[in-house]
Amino acid sequence: MTMMPDPSKDVPYAPIPPRENTFLKFVQQPSVLLLLLAGWSFLGFLTQVIVNSALFVEKHGEGDVNLDGVLGGLALSWQGLPLAVLFLYCARDPDRYRAVFWLALIATCAAAASGLYHWLVTDLYSIESVLIPVGVSAGLAVLSFLQLFAGKDQPVEQARS
Repeated sequence: MTMMPDPSKDVPYAPIPPRENTFLKFVQQPSVLLLLLAGWSFLGFLTQVIVNSALFVEKHGEGDVNLDGVLGGLALSWQGLPLAVLFLYCARDPDRYRAVFWLALIATCAAAASGLYHWLVTDLYSIESVLIPVGVSAGLAVLSFLQLFAGKDQPVEQARS
């Protein structure tokens, strides 16, 4: 006697539906994405204003202080307060201001490229300084890209179904 089902008999089979990733579904909502973009841009602005923090400046050796903290790469990422204000303004009605995701895509790609450039080409940063800024910028760029090409009148979660 075997425990295997008999293939000659019809056995009802129902495929298991894939599980939804609730976090991705949440951050792909246009207004939530715009608020995330605004927060990231405002953090970039703060790094340009407050560079005396241990998050942005590290001491290397005897008296040598470099812009090389955990978020040091964000200090020269070319974002700031105007983007944060624009993203907050557009978050009020993301369907009306859908084109702002083009700006978000360009800004986040520029921030990621800037971090990679300063890490790979110049001798200004270590990997720890660009890992978080480049990673978050790249993630926001992907979300902005998905928002742009989800469908003309549909948010990302509706365009997939």
